[in-house]
Amino acid sequence: MPKQILVGYDDSPAAQRALQFAFKLAQGFGAELQVVYAAMLPAASPEATASLMADSKALRPGLSQKVLESAAQAGVKTAWKVVPGSAGDVLLAEIKTGSFEHLVIGNSGRGALARWLLGSVMGEVVENSQVPVTVVP
Repeated sequence: MPKQILVGYDDSPAAQRALQFAFKLAQGFGAELQVVYAAMLPAASPEATASLMADSKALRPGLSQKVLESAAQAGVKTAWKVVPGSAGDVLLAEIKTGSFEHLVIGNSGRGALARWLLGSVMGEVVENSQVPVTVVP
């Protein structure tokens, strides 16, 4: 029974479905969620990057509030975190450093050609995760 669930979130339709699934999973197990937004930051000085990270609202205004309000409505204890980096790298690092027992991510539904050309966060995470992963279509 997972007590700590990690959710990758980018506000895409797939991520929104994954978040709703994670709420139900957390409700069923009495678990807590950690929602992680992987931020691909523009090349900047370390000071500018630190400033952007300190004010995560500047990255996606209102997004954290939207997610946390949805969590409160679902009755699920949820934390929001912005981490710089690519989604796959961020999620795998969070799993290694956290106490998560489960990961929930969305599937963008891109075709085989797009996955081949652009890569697949889902494939990378599923292949390398140290915890069970639920991929929500």
